[in-house]
Order: sequence, then structure tokens, then C-alpha cells
Amino acid sequence: MGATRNAAANLRAQLAFTGRKFHAWWEGYAFDADAERAALQAYFATTVDDPRNGDEVIAEAIWGKGRLEPGEPAWTMRFARLLSLPVRANVVVFGAGAGGPLDDLKHGTRWKTIGFTRTKSYTDKRLRQYEDALQRLQKGAAGGALSFFELHRDANPEAVAALCAEMVTPGAKVAFVDFAGARRGVRLRSCFPATPKGAIRTEQQYEELFREAGFTLADKTDESAAYLALIEKGWAGWRRAYRAIAAMDDAHKRAEYANALARNAHLWAERYDALKSEQLKVVCFRVFCK
Repeated sequence: MGATRNAAANLRAQLAFTGRKFHAWWEGYAFDADAERAALQAYFATTVDDPRNGDEVIAEAIWGKGRLEPGEPAWTMRFARLLSLPVRANVVVFGAGAGGPLDDLKHGTRWKTIGFTRTKSYTDKRLRQYEDALQRLQKGAAGGALSFFELHRDANPEAVAALCAEMVTPGAKVAFVDFAGARRGVRLRSCFPATPKGAIRTEQQYEELFREAGFTLADKTDESAAYLALIEKGWAGWRRAYRAIAAMDDAHKRAEYANALARNAHLWAERYDALKSEQLKVVCFRVFCK
């Protein structure tokens, strides 16, 4: 068991190292390989009891620390600016993943943020489970909210939108970013295996959903091109992850991570193709709470 844990820790350290090295090259700043490697090995040596499953480990290795899907600080701040909030404000983030969007806002704003996530293996105290929302959070306390791909994940997206309306003050701005089908009734089972029958809502259906939840639509923008670029950046992440997995000594962990990598690659390849063929869109809806 100890060997397996150490192997997992070494894999995470190796993936994190290659990710940092790539970003240093991409951004054009100096990279001290020895110092980075030593720091990461020391960090991951203390986290061998990582509660994350293979899918979460691989997702973060591909998309970056705290991210379970494509994203980056510029993407988060793109929508944060739409809220037009004061320097100090309370903001709720739906679809916070493993904390990546919260880190983006921490570095880009002075807002006080909390986030909702569906993963059970987080350690970030800023993250909350949806089950705790009404028990632990004050209604109407947030000056604005962001939602990243949460509506399509839920069997009852109306409830998610209604929860958001309860969390923000009257007149608050909210940016909902989500997948939308090109036309009503489109089935994209390979893109959304967890969605009932693979169905995805259209822009018009989302607009109706927002009205029923107590929001007024201000505007909407097609963000598909920008999101395609984020997926394309993940190609390098998949290659790094594959090489790191192939070098693992533990056969059980190697198989677990390889299967997780295959699932992740298949899912995002299908979504990429659907976006390119315009069967699928990524749309940002900016709404006001009544």
C-alpha cells in the first residue's frame, strides 16, 4: 500500500513539474528546474493520502491545478468583469471544480469568494457541497455570481438557477456559462454521458429557465471559439500525462490512470468535434436578479 501511495505521489509531482515547465516556457519566464523539482517532491511527499480518484488526478494534470475541465485565469476573468462589482464584494462561484476558478479570482480581484463543487475529495475550505448550501450560507448575501457549466450537469437545472437567485442580492448580475445545443432535441450522448439521454438544452430553453428562476436576461455571447482554444491547449497536457503514466512502476495505478486518461481524452475529443461542427455551443448568459 505504501509503495502505491508513493507511486501516486511521484506521478503527481512529475505531472506538476512538467506543467510548470511548460507554463514557464509559454509565458517566457526563467525556470529553475532543480528548485521546482525539489519543492514539488517535498509537497507531494506529504500528500500521499490524496483522496482524489484517478479521474480527478488526470483532469488536474491536464488542465492545471484546481481544474477538472478546460480553463485558465484569463477565461475566468473574462466573465468576472461582466459583473461590474466593486473592489470588495462577496461572490459565489457555481462549478468551482477543485478550486481553480477561486484561485483565479483571488489573484485577479479582492473579492471574497466561495464556490460550489460536485467533487467530494476537496480540501479547500472555500469549497462547499450543494447539499450544505441552505444550511451554511446566508441567503441574499452575494453581490454577484458566476456559473461554469453547472446547469447541464444537473438533472434539475431549474433548481440550480433558483439556488443562485437565492444567494444573490436583488439586482445582482450573474454570468452563466454553459453548453447549449444547436437545436431542440439534439442528442449528444458521447459528449454528455451523464446527462439523461444525452440531451442538452438550447439557448431558448435556457432563457426560459432563467425567467422562471427570477432572472432578467441582459445579453448573451457565443464563447465557442474561445473554449475551443482552451481544449486545444490540453493536447500538451494529455501527452505529458501519458508519458508520466507509462513511466510508473505500479501496474495497478498505471492501469487506473491510463483508463482515466482514455476517458478524459475521449470525452473532450467528442465535445471538440461537436463544437467544431456547430452541433454544440458554449454560451455566456448575463442576467440580472429581479
